Amino acid sequence: MIHIQIAEKHDARGFLLLAQSGIPVNCLPHNVYGVAPEHIKLLKRKQIPFKKLPAKSVRLPKTPMAA
Repeated sequence: MIHIQIAEKHDARGFLLLAQSGIPVNCLPHNVYGVAPEHIKLLKRKQIPFKKLPAKSVRLPKTPMAA
């Protein structure tokens, strides 16, 4: 999984393209998404600006503990 951040200005259009692709996407806070390589190609083809994030810089949400 590749983590990317889409600029605020292009986030809505970029997310819509990712969601419509049919390939699962992980949505995280601050316009960060976990995507597949196919998503990268799609965003580049549609000229949606994004930046790849180093894996260590992405904070995944913690799951709540069961009672």
